[in-house]
Amino acid sequence: MSQTFRSLIHSRLVLGLKAYEHAYPNTDIVLIEPNHRDPELYLANTFSYSQRRHLAEHAYQQTRQMLRANQTGLSSKLGYHGITLNHAVLDDVNKHLCQPKRPSTRVGRSLTKLHNILDNLQQVVKVAAPEGSH
Repeated sequence: MSQTFRSLIHSRLVLGLKAYEHAYPNTDIVLIEPNHRDPELYLANTFSYSQRRHLAEHAYQQTRQMLRANQTGLSSKLGYHGITLNHAVLDDVNKHLCQPKRPSTRVGRSLTKLHNILDNLQQVVKVAAPEGSH
C-alpha cells in the first residue's frame, strides 16, 4: 500500500478517535497499531497473497511483544473492565498464529530448529536486558 494511502487512513483514524473521545468522555480507548518504524510491515505489499501468511505472523508476534512490554499499564486499564491478558500465551515463545510449514528435508528441519533456538535466545536476551536498552 502506498505511503500516501496509509497516511490518509491513519489521519482518518485519528479524527475518528477524537470524535469518540468527545462523544464518550471518561471512556478508556486502547489503540493497538503497528510500529511505524517496522519496515517489514510498512514496506510490504499487503496485496501480495504469497506474503500474507508471513505478514500475519509477523504482526501477531509484534503485537504479542507490544502487549508484553506494556502489560503493567494495560493490565490495570483492562482489569478495570474485567478483561485480563493471558500472560502464558504472551510469554510462550513457541506460540504462532500460523503453524509453520514443516520442512521435508533434513537441512530444512535443522534450519527450523536453529530458527526456534534463536527466537528463544532473543526472548531471553530481551528479558535479561535492563529496561530501555533494547
